[in-house]
Amino acid sequence: MDIASATAAVQAATGGNKSSTASAALAGNFDTFLRLLTTQLKHQDPTNPMSSDQFTQQLVQMSGVEQSIQTNRNLETLITAYAIQNSNQSVSLLGKEVTGSGTGALLRDGNANWTFAVAADAPDTTLQVINADGATVYSEKMDAAKGDHQFTWDGKDGSGAGQPDGTYFLKIVANSGNGAPIAVDTRTTGIVTAIDMTSTDPMLTVNGAQIRYSQITSVKQPDTPI
Repeated sequence: MDIASATAAVQAATGGNKSSTASAALAGNFDTFLRLLTTQLKHQDPTNPMSSDQFTQQLVQMSGVEQSIQTNRNLETLITAYAIQNSNQSVSLLGKEVTGSGTGALLRDGNANWTFAVAADAPDTTLQVINADGATVYSEKMDAAKGDHQFTWDGKDGSGAGQPDGTYFLKIVANSGNGAPIAVDTRTTGIVTAIDMTSTDPMLTVNGAQIRYSQITSVKQPDTPI
């Protein structure tokens, strides 16, 4: 997808016509209000003119609505600009090695790697490696202390049979000693091979799985050019 296409997609995703529609509706209502006001003024009793308080209040309300619509229009412009900036910057990540929050990793030559961080000590932690079909091919338990951990899988299932190269996912369930769930942030590192720019937060394909652009924590040139 080129930048022009991404820009058009982002503008459509952010609903850029909402404020324009609201402005058109407001203009129509304001014209109707002025016609009614003019008609009432023409036919009022000169000896007992109507109070201007109600007209003034309605004019103030109209002005307030107009200001709100203008504020929304400015916000839409900022959101669109931010989304286009993200799309432009994400394009530069193609072919780069990135690290970000994600559970997918590539098994290659009997090796797949993940990094995960545990928010607190979790003595009852289960790690499951899941294949692209959603089946668990390997699992193990560990006593995970608070902080960062590395997990390397050798590509063999529970019976020792080797699994084919490809994308695998790591599912971690961490619990404290009393069974309370502990938050885990799983991170993966890999080469960006594709970018989906149809949303305001582009999706990067890394290790055969998608990671949001906003979830990327580091970028570097790959050690081995692709």
